[in-house]
Amino acid sequence: MRCFSLALMAVISLAAVVSTGNAAAPEAEPSPQDSVAIENEFIRIRVNAGPQEAGRFAVDTTGGDPSRSADDEKILIYGSREPWTSYTTIVMDDVPHVFGGPTARRAGLGAPTTGLVGPPGVRGELLATAAATARVGDIEITQQLGFARSATTRVRDAALIFYEVKNTGSREHSIGLRIMLDTMLGSNDGAPLRAGDSAIETATELIGADIPDYWQAFDSLSEPAVISQGTLRGPGLTPPDRLEMVDWGTLADAPWSFPFPTGADFTRRGEEAADTAVALYWDPAPLGPGESRTYATLYGVGGVSLSPAQLSLGLTAPAEVDFQYDEEQPFSVVAYVENSGGFESRGTRLSLSLSEGLRLAEGSLRAHLGTLRSGQTRQRVWRVLPTGAVSGTLQIVATVTSENLESNRVARDIVVNSPPQLVVRLTAPESLRVTAENRYSPNPFSVRAEITNRGAQAGRNLVAALDLPEGLALDGAATPTRVWERLEPGRKAVLEWPVRALGLPTGKLALTVHATAAGAKPAKARRSVDVPRLTPELRVHPPAQTVPALTDGQPTLVPVSIRLVPARDLAGARVSVNYNASVLEPLYVSRGEGFVHAGRLLSPWSAGRMRGGCIADIGGERGGAPPLNVAETTLFTIVFMVRGPGESAISLEPTSVFTATGAEASYRAVEGHIVVSPAK
Repeated sequence: MRCFSLALMAVISLAAVVSTGNAAAPEAEPSPQDSVAIENEFIRIRVNAGPQEAGRFAVDTTGGDPSRSADDEKILIYGSREPWTSYTTIVMDDVPHVFGGPTARRAGLGAPTTGLVGPPGVRGELLATAAATARVGDIEITQQLGFARSATTRVRDAALIFYEVKNTGSREHSIGLRIMLDTMLGSNDGAPLRAGDSAIETATELIGADIPDYWQAFDSLSEPAVISQGTLRGPGLTPPDRLEMVDWGTLADAPWSFPFPTGADFTRRGEEAADTAVALYWDPAPLGPGESRTYATLYGVGGVSLSPAQLSLGLTAPAEVDFQYDEEQPFSVVAYVENSGGFESRGTRLSLSLSEGLRLAEGSLRAHLGTLRSGQTRQRVWRVLPTGAVSGTLQIVATVTSENLESNRVARDIVVNSPPQLVVRLTAPESLRVTAENRYSPNPFSVRAEITNRGAQAGRNLVAALDLPEGLALDGAATPTRVWERLEPGRKAVLEWPVRALGLPTGKLALTVHATAAGAKPAKARRSVDVPRLTPELRVHPPAQTVPALTDGQPTLVPVSIRLVPARDLAGARVSVNYNASVLEPLYVSRGEGFVHAGRLLSPWSAGRMRGGCIADIGGERGGAPPLNVAETTLFTIVFMVRGPGESAISLEPTSVFTATGAEASYRAVEGHIVVSPAK
């Protein structure tokens, strides 16, 4: 799903006030100037500026859910004026440290603290954050808090709680993290926490796969003041290893581990008031020198569609999901039923209906809830999958019936994004031409792929691969596979490959580009390039030269290359070169790329035997290397020194070119011509 991610965080309005005075005494009325705050039209995030409890945070609503006024200016995490009851613990090599400044109050009292490198403050707009950096020895910890889109509301009514831990030392450390949230719903400090099928009213620990995608809390379905939500899974988030729901006093007194009071109610330890709290644990794991690790979770306003009645109904699900071709990704749909009437509800039944394009991942769409006492709330969770048959805005409907109370229904819209839809457009020359020198032009030529995403969700990890037929090859160090990290809807990726024609086979050669991306149906495009046949030739290059007898008072040097066009299954060659000895004198012969493989000089090789007007039997074999198949290759180059003015043909005879089978190939010899002008 892409309903929320780190990239979606932004500030709508910012306000920052940093205290310059001392922190209030434990029992004193806190000053609202002792914090740094950011807010938008939904929520406010406040961080204690310290020095006492510096770095601790709280969250409350500004406008909350726009459809309801009852949750305006309400508390989500206690301590909105001077946060101190919620805190984060870093455990390093089995020693817990409370993040931020010292405290004289109960939450984390007596535990070592990390301190802060600098005061909290708003840092830019990408992370609308009261950010702080702390250190414990070699470990640097950065806290950042900002706005993010909630999975169930599609608006920025959630607080992103983000930590980065970096090992700046030279040895490995064991690092774990705990975030403790002193949850509160307006004035209600003891509302049950709701996860999956359960309304949790006693101390409960969830581990691993039992941890839900999100949990919610509310005091009433018929007249809710605040609905809160903690989101644990989603893009950019790191699900905790453990989720503990217990009374605040127990978590306040123990910065890390404690004997878990399974089944105990939420009465604050040592007191009489109900006070729920939540702790997210990421268990200690090795962190090597120079390594870093991030932890991220969301907490804010919950999105629940409500239908108050005698049997009040609430329905929640992600507001937006992505369909993936290559991977089924079920999401949770939770229905809540509250008996808001004055009589018990007998034979209560709950059912779910799904629009076309959605299906149940497992189980039944119907649930028998039995008898509900007046004021009692029950809930049911389903795992639902998009099928891909329909995308856009779909509907989920929950219906509750009873033998003695009036039935009720509630509907909730969900946007199912069509997957990335890749469209590939391929361009390449319709045909290559052959020049007067018996060469392909252009060669190499460009193959260009334009890949457009016409779907409603981003294509992640786009991979485009060029598939070439025999007779075409990538030029130089080019690779057939290209990767594009993310292709947004409506955007285009343009990729190019340099391709060289080899001269065998020829005709219409079809090349293909295949494109894939996470969640997308594979796409491809195909195009043919007409490659004409080259005349098999041994050619002198350049074919004609006019040079002076002297250059800067010294005899002119003239290089002449002998090229094979095309090289088809070449295994070896021997060529004799004739020239006018009164005009030219050979100085040396160097082998060409036809007798070099992977930077290695191949053998056997001979620079030939020089005698008046002829260099006999120049060449060798590609011993230990595969036969060569290219449109052209240089067999060798002769460097002549000019002896005097005149003309010289450069002719090739006799010649012998042979293939890997030992058969001799037929090549036409094309001579060259050199004119040496008199010295001035």
